[in-house]
Amino acid sequence: MTFGRDHWWAVAHSADPDDLREEILTGFKSGKPFTPYVPTIDLPAPIARVLDFGCGVGRSFPYLKGIAQHITGFDLPPMIERCWSLAPVRADVLSDRWEDVRAGHFDLVFAALVLQHIEPVQCRSYLEGFARMAPAVYLLTRAGSDFGGNVLDLIGETTLFDPGDCIEVDHDPATNQLRVLGRRTFEEARRATAGHFEILLRSRHP
Repeated sequence: MTFGRDHWWAVAHSADPDDLREEILTGFKSGKPFTPYVPTIDLPAPIARVLDFGCGVGRSFPYLKGIAQHITGFDLPPMIERCWSLAPVRADVLSDRWEDVRAGHFDLVFAALVLQHIEPVQCRSYLEGFARMAPAVYLLTRAGSDFGGNVLDLIGETTLFDPGDCIEVDHDPATNQLRVLGRRTFEEARRATAGHFEILLRSRHP
């Protein structure tokens, strides 16, 4: 099975928007609405500028429009190309140039269900960028990476952030939102072999 950048590059070139949405949100073609998950944890406020990292085709934009004054979406070039036409609402900036995005400053990096799909070396590089770009990172991630290991453990190894507690969540079919299953310490969650977690990371970068 193909994972990582090559997989999502190919997916973004899909001719059928519904196939693309199904790849992003399993169950979309069976009736699951392509609506954003609303975080169950408190985010820092106020938020003037937010980066939607791995924005896909803008699934989270409607939520982010309600909490931030300015949205930047970042993803691979073919995904950004699809985002221009498929996003339910427009971001202020869409970019596929990480060097340009990394030079910016944000109040929050928002990364929902993306880090588990990124190769560990590249993921670590992105995390280093996050720590310099914003004081806080909201993360929704599967514990297990597509490449083995635990995404939260990789974050801990960087020593770049002060992590809060992890909220274990899953999809609630009654509301199509996140359902809280429990709370774990970061150290407990970074040893997990399965499950999805929300966490707020505070950057240690001066």
